[in-house]
Amino acid sequence: MRIFHSSSKAPALVELEQIADGSWMHLESPSELELAELSQGYELDADLLQDGIDPNESPRIERDGDKVYIFTRFCLPEADKTTTAPLLIVYAKGITITICERPFSHLEQLINSQTVITSKRAQLILEILQIINGGYKRRINTAGRRILQTRSHLDKDQITNKDFIGFIDIEEDLNDILLVLEPTTSVLNSLLNGRYMRLYEEDKDLIEDLSLGTQELTLLAQTRLTTLRNIREAYSTITANNLNKVFKLMTSITILMGIFTLITGFYSMNIALPAAEDPNAFWIILGSTGGLISIAAYFFKKNRWF
Repeated sequence: MRIFHSSSKAPALVELEQIADGSWMHLESPSELELAELSQGYELDADLLQDGIDPNESPRIERDGDKVYIFTRFCLPEADKTTTAPLLIVYAKGITITICERPFSHLEQLINSQTVITSKRAQLILEILQIINGGYKRRINTAGRRILQTRSHLDKDQITNKDFIGFIDIEEDLNDILLVLEPTTSVLNSLLNGRYMRLYEEDKDLIEDLSLGTQELTLLAQTRLTTLRNIREAYSTITANNLNKVFKLMTSITILMGIFTLITGFYSMNIALPAAEDPNAFWIILGSTGGLISIAAYFFKKNRWF
């Protein structure tokens, strides 16, 4: 557990040993005992606190008396197998509490920003949401660069199975991000109506900017997904077309060789055949066969059969 405090009179963020009015308390991977003590000490709903560390929890907002529970999710490092992790923000009397099961990847960035005023609880919550959005933007941009890099291989027919496995990973990441961004917009709209916490005009402006930014990120993620699917469909079409060309070529070769097989098959039978006694029969048959194959090949080529 870490406790931070800053105010308009003392804007420098300091870490405290004890709780003070206007503090920000941050807990990572809390134990059952810590959650129970937190619930009793601040009269918080124990079930909602448990929901805050549920790995499958979706963004939403709940109110219990004068306490507001904002459930959101933040981006994990790219090396992690999962894309996002849950974060619970509790707006309580005189204190803001954040709880997460996984390490909050943006914590140090918030601490070093020198703009966090913990005594302004609504502003602190919005800054946390803002920095989480920044993480999603970077993740989406990274996915976009990977997609465009693979797209450049499409023209050279250099896309490999490894690229397609990468596509699956990117698609899962983008889908996970969309599952967070879409309900987050609803959470922000709920906050904007002022029923959950007291907001100043600057807070409302920040929420509107956040909502607009979240909608833009949603559109950006959807666009990246569409690009990804278009590349996959285009490559499938190109592969199918190339395979059809190969089949047409092999079929044409089989037909052309069939002419040779047919003629030589006749002259291998023990019956009287034209030019069978001619000393130049071999060359006559070979020339006739070559002529027929050439005519057939010209016909195939003219009709673009190979």
